[in-house]
Amino acid sequence: MNPRSAAPRRTGARRAAPVILAIDAMVLALLLATGPAAFVWLDGSRPSPLVAVATGSPKPLPGGPVGTGTATQAPSPIVPSVTPAPTATITYGNGTWAPIPSMPRSLWGASAAVLADGRVLVVGGSAGPSSTSALDTVEVFDPASNSWAVAAPMLQERAYPAAATLADGSVLVVGGSRDGFPLDTAERYFPDTGTWVSAGVMSAPRTQATATVLLDGRVLVLGGGAQGSPGFASTNTAEIFDPATGTWTPTALMSTARASHTATLLSDGEVLVAGGASTYHGPKGTVVATAEIYDPKSATWHSAARMSLARYHHMAALLPDGRVLVAGGWALTTNSDKSLASAEIYNPATNRWTATGSMATGRARGSIAALPDGRVLIVDGVDPAYRVMATAEIWDSATGRWHLTGRLGTAVMWPALAVLQDGRVLLAGGALDAVAAHETSVSTIFTPPAP
Repeated sequence: MNPRSAAPRRTGARRAAPVILAIDAMVLALLLATGPAAFVWLDGSRPSPLVAVATGSPKPLPGGPVGTGTATQAPSPIVPSVTPAPTATITYGNGTWAPIPSMPRSLWGASAAVLADGRVLVVGGSAGPSSTSALDTVEVFDPASNSWAVAAPMLQERAYPAAATLADGSVLVVGGSRDGFPLDTAERYFPDTGTWVSAGVMSAPRTQATATVLLDGRVLVLGGGAQGSPGFASTNTAEIFDPATGTWTPTALMSTARASHTATLLSDGEVLVAGGASTYHGPKGTVVATAEIYDPKSATWHSAARMSLARYHHMAALLPDGRVLVAGGWALTTNSDKSLASAEIYNPATNRWTATGSMATGRARGSIAALPDGRVLIVDGVDPAYRVMATAEIWDSATGRWHLTGRLGTAVMWPALAVLQDGRVLLAGGALDAVAAHETSVSTIFTPPAP
């Protein structure tokens, strides 16, 4: 099975755990025995009923905190801290990664969201090679004290969820996978009370989807895997969550089904969606080079120019001048496809893609961060030989070129990544191999070099 896809289903009985585990073990053994293979996550989760309001008392992680870092021995609600408000000052250094205390537990495939007070919320993920090990855990990093704390768990375990910080400071978490099937549920975290509440049910289950906060505060959620084994099919549906009413509203369909795509909020409030695959898992999917743009005002899609290459599990970032940088990914869903090193830029004003400098090496399923000074950092991921990567590169808009910067102390895939308010970059956890057979709790912070 190709770890690059996963599809959710909304109805139907859940598979028995022994069968799922047996399938997972067989697939993992086959991949390891047949040479280079794409990283594996066997997605698909059946949602269980969610209560309307979660208790504010978080439960301890199984076995207690893991790792060598500082963490509370018992979880506590997240309350406003003394972390200073955002500052215009960017912290520069020598472009290296500095180790910090480890996360409370090892995981990969989590999602990260920056809170209004500067702390970073890391939610969900997996403690094993598939969503049968999906987690409900929530961990919070405080840059002011350089420490981790355990917060109230989510209402449901979620591997590979999407998360977005809303205008009121709450965090919306949607979809993901559990027990091999995508999820159609959503929930919302309120930092001031440390509680989770149900955010309703989406029109379709989604894993490896995107959640984009629009200029009016609503959230556009689209694509992702919507069907479990054997098809692992992606969806072309899209819907909008309104934080004011807590309701979901379906919107216009995309022209094609996509998972592991990118969605970028443009300067004018529209959303550029690029690439993706027709399946979120397995070798039978088709990867697309198409792009389209969603207009929230008219609730319609219009086509954009095609990328030069089909890409999925690629990376995208909005540039200060309103253009969008896209880099890396895979062009095929086969286990032998090599990660792409090429990068290109979309200009909304001209509806054109233009090639820019290539990365030092091909990279797929990497992490991307738009730095406050306009440069773009890409780190970790899977190289053309299906090895996880420790390298990092910075793209400079002044030259259109990539420059290698400090290496990670540990090569990882799919860690949690967030840009801190002072411009530094937090990286935490991740898989230690391309099939996610091992995870880590290691955390580190990148201090960018001066331009």
